[in-house]
Parts: sequence; C-alpha cells; structure tokens
Amino acid sequence: MKAKFITIATMMLMPLILGGCKREPPVLTDQQVEQVFDAQQRVLDQQEILSQGRDDLESDRRHWSERERSDPIIANSIEATGILFACCLPLALILLLLAKGKVEQIEEAKADPVLVEMLSTQSKRLPQASPRSDPANLPGH
Repeated sequence: MKAKFITIATMMLMPLILGGCKREPPVLTDQQVEQVFDAQQRVLDQQEILSQGRDDLESDRRHWSERERSDPIIANSIEATGILFACCLPLALILLLLAKGKVEQIEEAKADPVLVEMLSTQSKRLPQASPRSDPANLPGH
C-alpha cells in the first residue's frame, strides 16, 4: 500500500514539476520593451497628476474647514457689537439731552441776575423814569 501511494504521488507530481521546467521566458523585441516602458511612464505620470489633485482637494478641504470654524466667530462678534451699540444708543441720547439741559440751566442762571436788574426800578442799565412818566403824575389819576 505504501508503495502504491508513492507511485501515485510520483505520477501526479512529475508532470507538474517537468511542465514548469520546460517553460521559456517570453522574448520581447526592443520596440515592445520601449512600448512597455512608455506605458509604465504614462501610468506613473497619471498617478502623479492624480496624487497632486488629491493633495489640492485636501488643501481646499482644510481651508474651507478652517473658514467654517472662523466665520461664525467673526459673525458672532459683529452681531454682539451691533447689539451692544443698539443698547447703548438710547443711553447716549439720554446723556446728550441731560448735558444739554444742564447747559441751558447754566445759561438761565447767568441770565437771571441780568433780568432782575433790568426789571427792577433802580436799574443802572435803564434810564431813570422822568417824573412826567410816573403814573401818579399823569393827569387822569
């Protein structure tokens, strides 16, 4: 049985072993070799172009990603500044009106003594009334 097994194994393996040995390498002409090299070079060039395009796309993706992160921050800052300005505007108007009122009060305070002096009967700025213009001296009284 053992001998039979070895004989069968040898018969099956012999064609496989001998068939591999008889195989000759293919013979290519110089023109065929040049065509193969040219094709390989074109493939490498195309791979380089694809690699460059992939790098460009990745760069653009990073740029847009960074922009998407920074744009909301800028927009929120502008919005907050606008809201702050809108909230402070009424306060600024009130302060402006109060300051204007104080200026008018100061001017009134300066004008009061002048008015009192002008309206008094002993005013130095107005000419003294003559006895004829005195109401007691008028003929109808």
